[in-house]
Amino acid sequence: MAWLIAILVLGLLVLLHELGHFLVARRCGVRVLRFSIGFGPVLWRWQGGQTEYAVSLLPLGGYVKMAGEQRSESVAGEPWEFVSKPVGVRAWIVAAGPLVNYAISILSLWTVLVVGYPELLPTVGRLIEGMPAKAAGVQVGDRILAVEGKPIRTWDELTRIIHRSADRPLNLEVQREGATLTLRVTPAAQEHPDPFGRARTVGLMGVSPSGAFTTYRVSPLEAVHQTASKQAEWLSQIGLSLWSMVTGRVPMQESLTGPIGIVYMTSEAVRMGLGALLYLVSIFSLSLAIFNFFPIPILDGGHLLFLVCEKFRGRPVSLIVQEKATQVGFAVLMTLVVLVCVNDLNRLGVVEKVRGFWRG
Repeated sequence: MAWLIAILVLGLLVLLHELGHFLVARRCGVRVLRFSIGFGPVLWRWQGGQTEYAVSLLPLGGYVKMAGEQRSESVAGEPWEFVSKPVGVRAWIVAAGPLVNYAISILSLWTVLVVGYPELLPTVGRLIEGMPAKAAGVQVGDRILAVEGKPIRTWDELTRIIHRSADRPLNLEVQREGATLTLRVTPAAQEHPDPFGRARTVGLMGVSPSGAFTTYRVSPLEAVHQTASKQAEWLSQIGLSLWSMVTGRVPMQESLTGPIGIVYMTSEAVRMGLGALLYLVSIFSLSLAIFNFFPIPILDGGHLLFLVCEKFRGRPVSLIVQEKATQVGFAVLMTLVVLVCVNDLNRLGVVEKVRGFWRG
């Protein structure tokens, strides 16, 4: 059931993306010939005004077919055709899909903060031999209450303090079997690459979380502030990740996740509850918005690039150039999809299991 919900959630994000194109096109006076839920063979269709609505076999997403969308089609020059609209109107229609995804990301995150979101508790689940925590007497099951007198609420807070305290003695207030103890730990300095491939010296104690978590909530007004802050942080991290991948600091295998990985992570979030699921939906929806703005011809960003060129040139980019660019873009995108799917299968251990099966 978790996997089924994960697939439906992913499909819904793509479907809402197409709904953005649909609604704005209708608002701008462009005739929509078909709005399809899903792809492939049509299972059910009905006519609503000038638009055919369809439900197709494959439920992952959907598509919008507008009149006069491509110059290669028979274009009559009617005012309700896509190509008849000014460049600015067409750009607004094209950008509507990613902007809907961005709005969903904001709304999902705000909802998570108000309804409640899971946070890992600072409870020790595992100790690493030869590391400071073990030597200082920390035990599995210990709950870290405070570091240097500062209360610790989550595992993330504990990690941030430890990382910036390399070779500096710290007093840990620990709860163990109903009693409160004070332990002195000096995090060991180790060079550790950050998620963007940059070398950093951080402090490490040698502990892992138990996996226990609790739900936290904030007021609707505070959620607005935290949503804006978190969205800015995510945008910065995505930008740094892309730059690190382009410059080779971080391998592509560690930077990209495809549909298989997304479904797997979403299914895990489903098991943790609504808060975890909406949090992941917010991240994926933001990523989908940014990805669709990439200037690859087959994506919305590629269409926007052609429109920008048309605006500056005073005439559209030639049909041959657009078709060739779209073919190249499609080839690049399909290659990328295959690579990230293989990478997802490797990370999940599927490829190794298949190899082991054939080796007997």
